[in-house]
Amino acid sequence: MVTSTMSLFTCSPADVTLERVRELVGQGLPESLTLEYKEKYSSALVKSVAAMANTYGGLILVGVTDQPGSDRLAGVPEQAVLQIVNACHEQLEPPWGPEIIPLPLTANTETQYILVVRIDPARAPRPLLISGAAPIRLQGRNATADRSRLAQLFRESPLPPRIAGRRLNPPDLPTAEDGTPSADFVVRIGLLIPVDDAAAWRPLSERAVGALADALSNSPLQKVLINWCTHMGIGDFNPFHRSGFNRARHASLVWQGSVGKEPLYPVQAIAVAELPESYGTAASSLQFTLDVIIRANTYLATISPPGTALDGNSYRLPAGRLYITLDALLTTLIDHAVITALADMAGIDPVIMPLPTNLDFVTGPVVGDLLQPDGLEQIPGAGPSHGANLLTNHTLDLTEPAERQTQLDDWLQQIGLDAGLSGMENVLAAYHKKQASVRSG
Repeated sequence: MVTSTMSLFTCSPADVTLERVRELVGQGLPESLTLEYKEKYSSALVKSVAAMANTYGGLILVGVTDQPGSDRLAGVPEQAVLQIVNACHEQLEPPWGPEIIPLPLTANTETQYILVVRIDPARAPRPLLISGAAPIRLQGRNATADRSRLAQLFRESPLPPRIAGRRLNPPDLPTAEDGTPSADFVVRIGLLIPVDDAAAWRPLSERAVGALADALSNSPLQKVLINWCTHMGIGDFNPFHRSGFNRARHASLVWQGSVGKEPLYPVQAIAVAELPESYGTAASSLQFTLDVIIRANTYLATISPPGTALDGNSYRLPAGRLYITLDALLTTLIDHAVITALADMAGIDPVIMPLPTNLDFVTGPVVGDLLQPDGLEQIPGAGPSHGANLLTNHTLDLTEPAERQTQLDDWLQQIGLDAGLSGMENVLAAYHKKQASVRSG
């Protein structure tokens, strides 16, 4: 299991282990906005606590050298915990202490520890002051907040919940004129991105929106959307471009698999980047949503002669195709070019880009009627379902294929169980076995 700064920061205390710290340190990551190394306790550590609390939060690994080498875990005595706690309460205004997780480094009587100090800005009484000044975090170093930044920190009352703990609203399913669902399903994933002070006061730049459109049009998602078109016999598509409601602080980008007749876009994706407040008002976060809309039943019914296998809305969605679609959405939101474009919009360093918060799967027909039944069985009396709200497991490093597979398997199993279907676990095991055979062959 590969450990990232974000996963170590967001996981439960029980999941913070020496092995995970050793793995993180072994990656040779430099100090950044959200990561700092301290070989031993010093008074400067308190300033780093305040700086991270006043900015985006982060990790301080105490007992770890910042010099390259084969073993950077030096350890500190247990007394260092008390030194940090006492210094924070004595030097910080108001007094406050971060979460400190001590991990034994040795098993002898004079045990040394690695201290994982986690600073959550949502739990800190911002601004935290030291001698009347408010430290803030810049790239790999501490600085002092200027007048405007200090005023903004004082205006935070109460501090909104940490962005990583909030969820995106589920998407609306498209409907026909008579109000009936016109799509088989919609999948939404997205990000809630912290916004730098300067970016919060300006409109979304055309250059940044264009860069995002280009990044999405070269992302893993476009490949899967094209595959959907091929699967449905659609030969034309328009890559991501501005369409629909667009304003200074709201950008809508659309991808369309086009057939030239109703339904015009059986395969569609919509990306929306939005600063929620009006221009001239500081925004707390940039909201980015990415939807995939599939209208397979409606489209195939219009092109299939009466009495054929596709007549009467009989298309069924294979679990493997749903897996591939969710995987494409997830990998697109961790794609370097997409992350860089969104970070540019928010005016932040890509290193602090949060993970996706949640994924919503909303269906027109009940899930049991939409999914291909091969290997799936309806549980008697379980009741119908029209989708699921799926949370992201922040202890997983989604850039690693094995851990991303764990996340996707969990999501599909929840979709199946919420729909009263048993057998999804076996269906996925067979799917992964087949994919491994294809790769090895």
